[in-house]
Amino acid sequence: MRLKPGTILTFLGALIVIVVGVLLTNQQAATPAATATPTAAGEGAGPLFPTIADAANQASIVRFEVQDVTAGTKIVMTKDATTNNWAVTESGVPGDQGTDQAKAVAAMSRLAGLNSTQSFALGDTALSSFGLDAPQYILILTDSTGATYTVRVGATNAATRRYYALVNDDTTTVYVINQSDIDNLKGQITAPPYLPTATPTVTPTSTPNPFSEVEQTATAVVEQTATMDAMMTVIAATLESTAEVTAEATAEAAAAASSTPVPPASATPVPATATPVPPTATVVPSNTPVPPTNTVAPSATSTSVPPTATRRATNTPRPPTATVTATPT
Repeated sequence: MRLKPGTILTFLGALIVIVVGVLLTNQQAATPAATATPTAAGEGAGPLFPTIADAANQASIVRFEVQDVTAGTKIVMTKDATTNNWAVTESGVPGDQGTDQAKAVAAMSRLAGLNSTQSFALGDTALSSFGLDAPQYILILTDSTGATYTVRVGATNAATRRYYALVNDDTTTVYVINQSDIDNLKGQITAPPYLPTATPTVTPTSTPNPFSEVEQTATAVVEQTATMDAMMTVIAATLESTAEVTAEATAEAAAAASSTPVPPASATPVPATATPVPPTATVVPSNTPVPPTNTVAPSATSTSVPPTATRRATNTPRPPTATVTATPT
């Protein structure tokens, strides 16, 4: 029987599909299915003490203690049942300035609300593998009924920077806690929550007043009076000295004025129509008689010659006065 070309193509197509299907099935059988690797991260994470993790349930806590077992040091704080105030009752760091209540409550609350990032069963692994056979630190809270909440801290994981710990008396479960949380709590040993030391304030010392208010007033009046008297004395002395100098100068001036007579002015008649010509002065000694002048011009204009006064000392004789006679031309 002879097959048609279409039938042959159809047969070949079906054969190809079958072969491809077989190959894909064999390939899937040869490749194993991927198996997810379970991780322990986050398992068991949460508060170590669920009953007091909430701050509203921490009012019954009356004691806080952190021990550094390796160094042999610790801090203990207790709360007074009457005042509810915390006080540092035991510490290797002395301090007498009182306890900072806010810091004390914060430290207690941090321990009560401590969380783990994960937890796992110890199984057959020894506690020494996590440093829990001899814990480095022990953290304890105690409530008013005497119940305790304890965390024993062992070694740290260098890769994750976390501590391994045991909670209360359970030695079968290991808890992983952030290193920063534990470091903050153990830091209370070396830095207790004391109040800051007050800076002393320098109070200015007032100088005692040697006088009462009345005495001060009387003293001030006396001093002012004395000052005024001194000023008036100086002024009086100054006025007296000035008066003496003025009187002496006035007397000398008066004496000099009275002892020096002023010579009278000599009038020289000049004709009305004539042009005035400067006279020629002839100095005649005082002992020489001066001849009278008989010529008088009518309507003469009198020209005064200013006298020449010479001031002499009071006791010095005045020299003879020269008479100046003007000769008309």
